[in-house]
Order: sequence, then C-alpha cells, then structure tokens
Amino acid sequence: MKCSEFEIRLCEFLDGTLEETSRREMEQHASECELCAALVADSRAVQGFLERVEPVEAPQELVTSILYRTRHARSSVWPAIGWRRWLQPLLQPRFAMSMAMTILSVSMLYRVAGVQIRQLEAADLNPIQIWHGVDNSAHRLWNRGVKFYQNARFIYEIVQQWRALDSEEEQGAEAAAGSPPPEPRKLEPSPPPARKK
Repeated sequence: MKCSEFEIRLCEFLDGTLEETSRREMEQHASECELCAALVADSRAVQGFLERVEPVEAPQELVTSILYRTRHARSSVWPAIGWRRWLQPLLQPRFAMSMAMTILSVSMLYRVAGVQIRQLEAADLNPIQIWHGVDNSAHRLWNRGVKFYQNARFIYEIVQQWRALDSEEEQGAEAAAGSPPPEPRKLEPSPPPARKK
C-alpha cells in the first residue's frame, strides 16, 4: 500500500468503517512506515482531544450575519442584476478561453497577412483622411471585382469554344472516313466592357 492511499483511507480507518482486509492492510502499513504511524498517532490524539472538549454553541445571530455579509459582498461585485444574467454564460471558462483563442488567431492572421497594427494618431482621426481611405478602399474593391468578372468571362468563353471544338471533332470522327477534316477556327476574345466612371 502506498502512503497516498493510506492518507485517503485514514478517516475510515479511524472511524472503524473499513472492511477487515483493508483494516489489516492499513495496520500493516502503519507498522512498516514511520511517517504513516506518526500520522495515525497525531490523528488519534486530535480525535481524543475533540471528544474531551465541550461543544460550543454558535450565537443566534451567526447565521443571519453570514447571510447578510455574503449577500452584501455579492451585490457589490454584481451591482446590476439585469445584465448579470445576460453575461453569466459568457463568463464561463470555456467561453473565456474561446475568446482568448479568437483574439490570438486574429492577431496571428494579421501578422501573416502583413497588416501593420500601430497606434492611432490625431491625423488618423481627421474626417478627410478617413473619407479618402474609405473612398480608396471602395475603388480598389470595385476594380478588383471588375477584373475578376472580366477574367472569369474570358475563361468562360475559352471553355465554351474548347467544348465546341471538341464536339466538332467528335462529330467529324463519327462522319465517314472519306469526308475532309473540318477547318480550325480562330479564337478571338471579346472586347472588355466599357468602364463606368
């Protein structure tokens, strides 16, 4: 038997509620281990002292005082009960860890994307600078969308012409062996749509 297991079962051993085999194991371990034997002796001395001491009656106002102080302490920590109920699920450890991991992930993504986070200055809060930044971002986003649309349209046209050529070749293979092969067609991309300014 290990000392840790002995300490766990010590209360049952002193109360006499252990089975016979467990009690013998405890006694054998106490006879072999000096630390556990000292622990048993100290525990029996404390138990004997507590049996000799007269019971102390608690004052009548003790329960009231404890309840008053715990309620007062709780109300000082959570002054607004209305939003306390709303925030209570968010203060669980799993949500707090999720929030911390989200912040860490976003900060890592900013680093990988090359976004430089810096302190705001007074010039950054100038309404004209903010408007120019928003306008510039909107124009960039619009231009990217137009380029994507034009590229997608061009690729779609190439795919359609490729499919048409494949179907013509299949039809030509099915035709008689004596017929001449079809003439190749020239691929010409359609002009891009005019930009609106």
